[in-house]
Amino acid sequence: MKRETAPEWTDQSLQAFVRKVDWNLCRDFLAIARYGGVGAAARATGRRQPSLSAALRRFEAHIGYTLCDRSSRGIVLTPMGAAVLALCHDMADSVMAIPLHAAAAAGRVEGTLRLCMIPDVAVPAVDEAIMQFNSAYPAVSLHIDIAPWRQTIEAVERGDADIGITCDDIRRRSLRYVPIGQETQQLYCVDKAPLLARLAASGQAVSAGQARFDPRCFTGESFILTGGDEPRDLRDLRARYGLGESVSGLVDTLSEARRLVLLGVGIGFLPVDFASPDVAAGRLVPLLPDDVLPRYSIYMITRTDTPEDTAASLMTRTIVSRMAGRSPLDGEDTRQT
Repeated sequence: MKRETAPEWTDQSLQAFVRKVDWNLCRDFLAIARYGGVGAAARATGRRQPSLSAALRRFEAHIGYTLCDRSSRGIVLTPMGAAVLALCHDMADSVMAIPLHAAAAAGRVEGTLRLCMIPDVAVPAVDEAIMQFNSAYPAVSLHIDIAPWRQTIEAVERGDADIGITCDDIRRRSLRYVPIGQETQQLYCVDKAPLLARLAASGQAVSAGQARFDPRCFTGESFILTGGDEPRDLRDLRARYGLGESVSGLVDTLSEARRLVLLGVGIGFLPVDFASPDVAAGRLVPLLPDDVLPRYSIYMITRTDTPEDTAASLMTRTIVSRMAGRSPLDGEDTRQT
């Protein structure tokens, strides 16, 4: 890549840049970087590809540097492009915060609060906080996306979500983590699975609801897996005992995993709270002893630069307060009309 000549920026040229630059070009550059190419960004945003290509060229002309190089796989940011992208993210966050800051100054919080959550997570504090927040701030529209834990974290990191509810085994400096619960996974089979008959024939005590089997009993069994996005603690347990090497079903969500286990397609791990109704009804049988079950934390994550007194910061405070068993709204008349 050729070395570019740096523009000579003076106070006068910087003021001219501010006067002439179209701020929408920052938005277009963000979309191109986010979706990995001009064509992908055009499809995702409903724009015409030539229009986005022209916007990128104009933006580069204003700045005086090439921001990205095109390849067969899309675009690759140059070092200058990566630096500009970080500033564009900050600008986008500031633009989105404008109506919220104005509303807060007027004593009213409104806008859209974007949550991204892992599927089928059960954290009472979150459900209670959503009900409480909706009652206190009815002008805020809740937008909830469901995604695997890696995608949830990336959505918050990119700014596509204000709050994430997820598990994570690698901390990221740009994010703030607040533990809000713990999830335990258990191995289950359907109540009439041939596996239970084989265990009984081998002298193992089989009783619905009793989980007393050594994990090695299930090495080689057909498994239902939830792909590469399973929690690290569960992945480590499976690797330790050779569980899941024979895959009879690969699914994206816990609901799909539950369905295949109930159909007898294979055995599989499910969160204990998620599976408890089926266990109580006798449809699913837990298979492992409690002392080997994988346990991991559920986190509420936000960006470290989340502004105060916005819908996102107010929701995080509400969730934390629900965890503490008290309401930040108790004794206050904060209901908005």
